[in-house]
Amino acid sequence: MSSPEMVDYIRTMVRGDHEANDRVEARLDQLGWDGFPTLLGAVFYFAVNRRFDERTPPGEIMRFVADIRAAAPAGAPEIDANAAETLIRAAVDPDVETAIDPQMAGRVQGLVILAILGNDAIADDDLDALLADAVALANRV
Repeated sequence: MSSPEMVDYIRTMVRGDHEANDRVEARLDQLGWDGFPTLLGAVFYFAVNRRFDERTPPGEIMRFVADIRAAAPAGAPEIDANAAETLIRAAVDPDVETAIDPQMAGRVQGLVILAILGNDAIADDDLDALLADAVALANRV
């Protein structure tokens, strides 16, 4: 079950509000992160489906992954390109098989969410709606 703090964590991450994000992270360290991977996966699903669909050519996904890997800040954990491409394809095509290490999946999801939704790419109302949809989906899983 996702908590309001988890939603705030993702919102502050997307908005680049590092100070607020650190405060929410400290609070979650006390409360616990149970359910966060499910919520992150749901946000990832909705973010990816804003950017791609089942008709997106594989080359476009490959270029997107190469771009986000190249733009990752120095010192950020490395993400596996094949894992990222597979997770993105799986978000738009439920028939795609995934067997990705959960830690790698979380890294990929976070980076892709930032790439698609960050830098004010989404209005506040749209972000709130996406997060509400993600909470509803995560709570059904």
